[in-house]
Amino acid sequence: MTNKDITKKAMLDALEKSLGVVTAACKSVDIARETHYRWMREDADYKAAVEEIGDVAIDFAESQLHKQIKEG
Repeated sequence: MTNKDITKKAMLDALEKSLGVVTAACKSVDIARETHYRWMREDADYKAAVEEIGDVAIDFAESQLHKQIKEG
């Protein structure tokens, strides 16, 4: 595994922890936002993983919204 692969994995982990907030994830991994977006353009597997994290974040937000609506 290359250093770039390790950093991409760390970025994906950071995106999960930040619920997909790119700026927060980039800061925690110490990479530029442009690096993340370049990886999105150049690496289909990375892009797919990021999109999956985004879907999970949306699902979480929707579930919280439904919970609050239900509670009034």
